[in-house]
Amino acid sequence: MRVESTANARARMAGAARFLGCLLPALLSCGCTVGNKIQYSSGTPDIGGAGTHAVAVATHDQRPYVVSADKPVTFVGLQRGGFGVPFNATTASGAPLADDFSEAIQAALDAKGFAAKVVRVAPAESPATVASRLNAEGAAREVWLTLREWKSDTYNNTALIYDVSLRILDGSGAPLAEETFSGREDLGGSMLNPPAHAKKAVPDAFRRKLEEWFSNPAVVRALQ
Repeated sequence: MRVESTANARARMAGAARFLGCLLPALLSCGCTVGNKIQYSSGTPDIGGAGTHAVAVATHDQRPYVVSADKPVTFVGLQRGGFGVPFNATTASGAPLADDFSEAIQAALDAKGFAAKVVRVAPAESPATVASRLNAEGAAREVWLTLREWKSDTYNNTALIYDVSLRILDGSGAPLAEETFSGREDLGGSMLNPPAHAKKAVPDAFRRKLEEWFSNPAVVRALQ
């Protein structure tokens, strides 16, 4: 009978431990990705400026994969399983992402004294239709946010990819300010539970982005 040496046995056990150490996070990650939802509808961004007049708010989701219906209007990003397989992440509210954006903006404006109202628009509506619907509200100011890209992508780390334009218009639809914000940001990660990390990091980044955009000096002036 062949007797395994102590050194060989220890090496084999160490190899098995390393394998399990790599496999366990992968299995945990895979098990947490299906049906994943991210909360976009909690917390009020603290924006710059203040006022008392009426503001109509619309978010127009023009992400190509949403316009084409390849992804649902509730799509907010990807959660990747242990072997990199992507699963959709969606809004925890069950509402379109555009509505969660608009409601967060409404809450932020209301907190600063404005009387904000959400105008819900669909991805299939044309820019001309969105403009007409905003004008129909008769508000002193109009906020028109266009999403050309917005998604998170989580494997071990979470990235946020965004490309949006923010327009502030007067009551007749004349432009007062227009800013474009785009980028890709690393929101950190977790080896043991990446989806749980994303569920906290993405809403924090969402709120922070709205605070940055609506504290932009040109945007603050235009809302006055």
